This record gives sequence, C-alpha cells and structure tokens, in this order.
Amino acid sequence: MSTPAESNSTRAIVIGLAVVAVAAVVAIALLQKTPPPPIPVAVATPAPTSTPAFSSRVLPSATVSVAAPAVAKPSPSATAAWEGMIDQILRSNATEAQMAQMLINLLPTLPEDGQIEAANHIANLLPDANYNAVRPLLLNAGLPESVLSVFFTDLMNRDDPTKLNAFLDVAKISNHPFHDEALSDLQIYVGEDYGTDWNKWKSAVADYLKTANEQ
Repeated sequence: MSTPAESNSTRAIVIGLAVVAVAAVVAIALLQKTPPPPIPVAVATPAPTSTPAFSSRVLPSATVSVAAPAVAKPSPSATAAWEGMIDQILRSNATEAQMAQMLINLLPTLPEDGQIEAANHIANLLPDANYNAVRPLLLNAGLPESVLSVFFTDLMNRDDPTKLNAFLDVAKISNHPFHDEALSDLQIYVGEDYGTDWNKWKSAVADYLKTANEQ
C-alpha cells in the first residue's frame, strides 16, 4: 500500500503531464490558425525604353546637280526688228559715210548678232577719212570680242596712218582682246619692241609713216 507522499508525487506528475499535453494541443491549434506567409508575386518590370544611339559617323552629303541656266535666244520677232532697222538704214538715200555713222549710233543698242552684222556694214561703208567716227567702238574693250574682231580685222584694209595709229591705241589698252596682236603688228612695221614706252612707239610710228611717204 502506497504512502501519502507517493500518492502526492504521482498526482503531481500526472498533472504536469496533462499541462504539457494541453500546452502542446494549444500550440498546434495556434500554428494551424496562423495564416501562411504571403507568396511573393513577381511583378514584371517594363524594359527601359532604349534611346536610339546616334552614330558619330558623318554621312556623305547628297550631291545635287544644278542644271546650267538655259541661254535665252532672241525671239524671231526681236531678230526681225533689228534686221529691219539695219535694212532701213542701208536702203536710205544717205551717203555711205552717213549710213556708216547711223549704224555706229545704232550698234550699242543691238544684241551681239546685230552688232556683228552692223560692224561688218560699217567696215564696208566707212571711208578712211571718217575712221575717227568708229574709233571709240574699236577701243571699247567691253564690246563682245566677236564684234571687236570685225573692227580690228578691218584695220588691215585701211591706209597706213589709220592702221598704225589704231594699232598703237589698241596696244595701250591692257585688257583689250587684241592688245597682244596690236603690239605684234606694230613690231612688224617699225622693226622694234619698245614694251610699254608709248612715247617711243609713237615716235617710231611717225618715223615709219614719214619714210613711207617719202618713198
């Protein structure tokens, strides 16, 4: 038969075991009621918008071809107009010297083709005695070379005083299209080259003309 002390000890053990059991049941129940941790949701991060890279390479510039402006041709009516004016002068009752003077006055107002035609008529009509009338045109370096060529070539048909003095005047104009040719012609006649010493050229021409008159 157990003693009272043993009974009390046994009872205490049973009570302790019961308390432990109850605590375990409560812990299990609490664990079951605790909500599970949230499942992490992967949020898609939008890819960064890439800024297009600009190349440092310089592209060759496109070659743009520009067409040369078309040269306007005179209309048939315009051509007929100046041809009519020249024809009217040539059909007039004026003397050749007077017709030449009228053409000299008209020439600056004409297009190049008209100036060439007028220059040819002037060369045929103007006498040596009136050559001073056309000299301003001959010495005008701003006229088209095609027109000046008519007047310069005509000098070979003139008398020596007209021709050589005209050569001398043309030679003095450095930008005249026939500057070099005039100097060359002077050298042929006087047999010397005086460069740009125009006083010596003038004296040489005078001596040549004097000698030619004496022969």
